[in-house]
Formats: sequence, structure tokens, C-alpha cells
Amino acid sequence: MKSNPWVAPYLVGGSHNRYAHIERHAVAQRIDGQSVVARAEVLKAAMKNVFLCGEQASLLLDELLGIGEGHARNHFGSSQQMIGAMYSLQPWGETQSARMLTGLAGTGKTQLVQAMKRFFLDRSGCVELAGHGKFVSQPAWFMSLKEGSSLNSLLAPYLNAEITGVEGKGLPKKSLSQPHLLQLASRVSRRDGVCMIFVDEFQFITKSDQANSLAMSLLLQLISLGPRVVYVANFSLARRMRRRRPEDRHRVLPDPMELFPDASDSADFRNYIVELTRVAPDDFKFEVSEVTGLLHRYTFGIKRAVVELMVGAWAHAKSSRGGRADVTESDMKAAYASSGYLAHRNDVEALWRHSVGGKDIDPDLLNPLRVEDLAGNVVVAQSAIDNFNQRVNERHVESMLTPSERDALAKLAPPKKTKTAGGKVRPLRPGAATKQALLDAFEHVAKDL
Repeated sequence: MKSNPWVAPYLVGGSHNRYAHIERHAVAQRIDGQSVVARAEVLKAAMKNVFLCGEQASLLLDELLGIGEGHARNHFGSSQQMIGAMYSLQPWGETQSARMLTGLAGTGKTQLVQAMKRFFLDRSGCVELAGHGKFVSQPAWFMSLKEGSSLNSLLAPYLNAEITGVEGKGLPKKSLSQPHLLQLASRVSRRDGVCMIFVDEFQFITKSDQANSLAMSLLLQLISLGPRVVYVANFSLARRMRRRRPEDRHRVLPDPMELFPDASDSADFRNYIVELTRVAPDDFKFEVSEVTGLLHRYTFGIKRAVVELMVGAWAHAKSSRGGRADVTESDMKAAYASSGYLAHRNDVEALWRHSVGGKDIDPDLLNPLRVEDLAGNVVVAQSAIDNFNQRVNERHVESMLTPSERDALAKLAPPKKTKTAGGKVRPLRPGAATKQALLDAFEHVAKDL
């Protein structure tokens, strides 16, 4: 059976290492120089480049590719469907809602999008339509609001050829009206088989209410193009989006995807630590299994915090004990207590307190779109444990009292409520409620009074 060239770029096998080719493994560094600060910067850059496709990342990549595959099957079922769309004023037809990829800052959302970009790198190609020539197939467009938030700046890299040749006049980009720009982008994306648009760092334009409106307006414009939009943002944006009108929320907040910090007992967390130590194997000689628990307590499993802590520990070892010093557990504790780690430490401690029932926490550290309240369950369980321990301690103390002390304590205790005597219950036999039966029942009750 001949494969569909527009669907093929989104297909991936089911093996456990299906994304091994887009991972970024550690490259051992020879960190030269006299300045510990400069050498620490080199170490940090190398560690931040590490990306492993663990179980969670692989499942999210599967979901993202599934979104693209489904869109391709809906709109590129045949050559005839493609040709018909090319001559339509609305080449994509009805548009679909956007999907948010969210999570705590530093969990690796941007790295996940970059991995998706590497996945599509060698999956572009040419598709020939009889009587219409060859067309370039480009599975996805990638944008980042770090590089600008205007529609022109986001779309220009993908429309340069068309913009400079509009009507043969070589018009500059700014001469295109916004409706014309959107229409052009919609037709180009349909022609090139672009089924997905990834937009990273969306929270960069949500610092005020006005910026919040700008974010929503930009999202709705990108949605109107036709490809499925996946935008990446922290919880701060999700919290602001929840305050929008229902019709807006339905377009940009349905079924969000969340990237969680790694669990302390997960293979993903341990493998990540092992990979980071390989950046400077002569300095990180500790047994990873012995420090995994400590690292997780100090970082909450957040990758950015892990890198900051390990680099801080490395710098402390070199500054306090010389260039040949190995990094130890004591260095990690010192790095955790340092002023350089203060911002991460405040967040980590707030997250741990919240996980056991604490209420005082920055709302931007919590996902406002998550339905299940795990912290609430922890509070109930912890309350039950505390009450049980308190009762055990009280009984233990009472057992150690002398008879006279026990009597004194009993006099100080509040009087116990006396139980009211329970009355007798006379069952009535089932049957028709006749006048005589009711009189007999009343007679039995009267005898017991």
C-alpha cells in the first residue's frame, strides 16, 4: 500500500528507543582556565544542552505527533482533496482549538519543542501532483516569542519568498495588511502540508492585562491560519487565560498537556543525573544512587534547578578545596544554602510545603488547569496520622502516671456526657394497617412506658 506523503512525517515506531536519535547526550568537557566562575559557565552550558527522552517526554512526543497525524489525515486524504483546497478561499475549512503545553518553569518544555524540531529536520520532502508540479512538504513551523511578538516577525521566516514577490512588485513585509498576511500564511501552510505550528515562550507577553489581551489576540490569529497550534507557557499564562471569556477559553485551554518534574524514584531522574555527571567525569565521582534522594529534595526534580545545584556544588568544591577537588555531598548542601541558589530554594521549599498541605504558595507555582487536587488528599492523610500519633502519645503518658496523679488528672478533665437510655423498639408485623392492629400496637407501647 502506497504511503500518504503528507501523513508520513508524523509517523513513529513503537519501540522504547524510538526517539533516541533526537536525544542530546553529555559531551565530556575539558574545563580550562583560572577563573572558577568562567569555568562554571562552560560547565553549565554543557549540562543545559543535555536532553534525554525518558518515559514522560516520549509519551508527550507521541501525543504531539498524534495531533499532527490526525490533522494530516483529515486534510490530506488524497491528491484531489489537496488540489481542491489549493483553489479554495478557505483552504483549511473549519479551524481547531489550540493545545497548551505547560509545566513548572525549568521542567524542560522548550527542550521538548526543540526535540520535536530535530525530529522533523529530515522529514521534509517533495510531493508531486499531476498537472500541478512539485510541492515542498514541511510538517511544522516553529516560532518563539523571545524573537518578537508581532505577527510579521513570527510568520516572516516562512513567507519571505511569497512576501517579496507579491503581485510581482517585490513589496516589503510591512506593506502587507494583517488580513492579507493571514490569508497568505493560510494558503502557504496548506500548500506546504504544514499541519502543526509550535509557539514557544508564550508567557513573554503576559506581564499585564493589556499584554494578556495581546496574547489571546495572537493565539486566535494563529489558530485562524488552519494548522494545529501548540503553544508553550508557564502556569502564569494559564492562570490569566482562565479569566478570559468562555468562548476564548474554549479555543485555547481545552485538554492541556503538562510536563511534570521527575519523581525521585524514577529511572528518568536517575538517568538524567548520571548523564550530567558525564559532562565532567573527573570531578563528579560520587555514586549517583547515594545522592539521588538528596538532589531530588533540593530540586523537586526540576531539571533547571538540578543543573544550577550541581554547577554550584562544583564551583564550591573548586573554590574551597582547589582545582583537583571532587564534588561531594557536602558541596551540594553548601550550594543549596548559597545565595546563588536562593530563587530556586524558595520555590523548591514552597513546593514541598504545599505537597504536605501548606497553603502559602505563589499561585504561579501551581497548575490552575489541573482537576485532581493531590495536595488535598495529602492533607487529609497527614491529619489522620497526626491525630493517631497524638492519641498514642496521650495513652503512653497516662500509663506512666501514678494512681494519685491519674486521679488528679481525672478531676481536671471535663465531665463526660452521659448517654441517654435507649428505648425498646417493637417491630410491627407487615400487613394491612387495620384499625385493630393499630390499637394493639399502641397498647404494647403503653405497657413499656
